[in-house]
Amino acid sequence: MDSQKIKMELAQRGYDFSMLAKALGKSPSLISKVAARKARSYVVAQALAKALQRPVEEVFPDVEQYHGAAPRSETERKQKERELVALLNDQQ
Repeated sequence: MDSQKIKMELAQRGYDFSMLAKALGKSPSLISKVAARKARSYVVAQALAKALQRPVEEVFPDVEQYHGAAPRSETERKQKERELVALLNDQQ
């Protein structure tokens, strides 16, 4: 989906970029830039997809890095960081 289609579908649901930005604690500019593919943010892309009730792969089919499973919580992220450190240490 392009930026205008994302914006239009959000509006149909009663949302806009500034509302999403406030909910995420991000700037409206970042939301707009992610929708337009001028910036990357997995968190913002996921939020846009959820607000549109679509999979992130459908909203951003052209951004491969959003398609993988990234850690969703701080605990999960820390666990993945420990796994990565152990993996990298094993290879030395």
